[in-house]
Amino acid sequence: MTEKKTAPVDRETFRALVDAYGSSPHRWPDAIRDPAVSFMETEEGRALVADAAQLDAILFRLQPPVPPAGLAAGILADGETWRTRRQRFRRWAISAGLVGIGLAGGLTGAVAVAVITPPPALSINGTMTAFGELQFDSELTQETP
Repeated sequence: MTEKKTAPVDRETFRALVDAYGSSPHRWPDAIRDPAVSFMETEEGRALVADAAQLDAILFRLQPPVPPAGLAAGILADGETWRTRRQRFRRWAISAGLVGIGLAGGLTGAVAVAVITPPPALSINGTMTAFGELQFDSELTQETP
């Protein structure tokens, strides 16, 4: 198995690495860890790691600030408010969509009837419909043998 050769780390790259990730090599990215550990063994590397270790020690002793008591409750209440608004909007949008579909269907039906229905001038008597001539019961019984 051949090892992958990586470029050696220079002082500025090592300083940026230590500033970003601290003095402990286990927090460094895997891709640069091996060359950085090699640079850490130099005099300059030990000095930079010593400075970073002091900063790490100070940061580990600091306690994070405690948020105000009402902050978490306020965030949860705001989240619930937004969820409720989103649900109301979704219901309104569905209702509006159904109303729109109903209106479109009604308009389509009205247009279809208007197109199919013959104009009033063509009807000679009052028995003409869009589906043909109306027949009376007496006419129906005469046609059947």
